[in-house]
Amino acid sequence: MQRAYHFESRFEASGFSQGITWMVQRLILLNVLVFAAQLLLYVFWGGRPTAPPPGSTMVTIWLEFHFPHFLQGWVWQPITYMFLHGGLLHLFLNMLWLYVFGPDVERVLGTRQFLWFYLICGGAGVFAEGVHYLMDGDIPPVVGASGAVLGVLIAFAYLYPNRQLFLLPLPIPINARAIVLFVVIMNLLSAQAMWARDANGGIAVATHFGGMGVGLAYMALAPRIRRLSLRRGRTARASRPEHDKVGDAVDNIFRFDDKRRRM
Repeated sequence: MQRAYHFESRFEASGFSQGITWMVQRLILLNVLVFAAQLLLYVFWGGRPTAPPPGSTMVTIWLEFHFPHFLQGWVWQPITYMFLHGGLLHLFLNMLWLYVFGPDVERVLGTRQFLWFYLICGGAGVFAEGVHYLMDGDIPPVVGASGAVLGVLIAFAYLYPNRQLFLLPLPIPINARAIVLFVVIMNLLSAQAMWARDANGGIAVATHFGGMGVGLAYMALAPRIRRLSLRRGRTARASRPEHDKVGDAVDNIFRFDDKRRRM
């Protein structure tokens, strides 16, 4: 991957600030709260607290992504599924990766664009399950933020391909590009193992690759989209009457303060 030089000026302006950012913090908190609600609903529906959480409650069935249900009109599922998780380890790993890779990406994209990026990676990436559906005729439901989080990983590697990190249990640091390669290989091995067992469940490999593909496409196209948006914005402002106080108020609502993003 080539470094995205068109993002550098904004990154340098961030001052390499450390710590969790505003939207990453809110996304982690929301996922934890939803998982706690899942557990409570699971117990309420007669499940055992020690059993794997949910999957059997009506609420989970409504919110998880199941391709046949989506085709029947359950159009909210591409967004809601990514806030559900199948267990504590599943939640922990996804939130850990979001905590590690998300803040630097948010500092570059900005809070609002980062949220859109996260939702698009998870929401559009899960449609890769459609390939699985066409091949097998039916697929198990999908839950978890992995598609969105892996999109964030791709964005991080796109921006900082040579950043060195430790990936446990490896004893030496590896760069972001190597982490992406490691994730791709592990997903391919998981897919091969499932095909060998003729299994129709387990890891949603298609969603993982879908999220990564959407993340890469977004990062590659974002500068062009931004330039087009700025050009249209200048045209709109030039044609806006000076007394258009409503338009100015709307602009202020959606203007983010950089200091608010860094926590």
